[in-house]
Amino acid sequence: MNYYEILGVGRDVSEKDLKKAYKKLAKKWHPDLNRDNLKVAEEKMREINVAYETLSDSVKRMDYDKKLDNVASGQGQSQTRSKTQQTRRQTQKTATQTSGKVDFENLNRNFASFFGFDPKTHKITNEDKLNTYTEERQRKKNPLDTTDMFERFMGFKK
Repeated sequence: MNYYEILGVGRDVSEKDLKKAYKKLAKKWHPDLNRDNLKVAEEKMREINVAYETLSDSVKRMDYDKKLDNVASGQGQSQTRSKTQQTRRQTQKTATQTSGKVDFENLNRNFASFFGFDPKTHKITNEDKLNTYTEERQRKKNPLDTTDMFERFMGFKK
């Protein structure tokens, strides 16, 4: 099933009508409103979110339309199908990551990549992120002092 079919719209749908279709389906399939059939509702919402995310972004929509055209014309069907499946998986993964859910399995890895050290093992994972303080900044009393950033942005020093 393609994204247009998921949202129940045609390829010539306007932004306004696309948003209306999304809201209508989101109200219908939101997991909070479908507690008796939670797994189906979550899967449907995932599909709806991925479809809307793709079609509401003009660049992603153009790419998606090109892929649909290639499939319809039969050019590289098997290649396009596997690429479409990879794109769909990646888009679903992105939608899941941005849906506000915390991935506790990768929390330590995310923390380590952001701050430069692993809190569990106390090992340094990225020396550059860990050693951001210069001698000048170490002399400052407030570790959250944004004076350096302001001075660089404005192009002068106090």
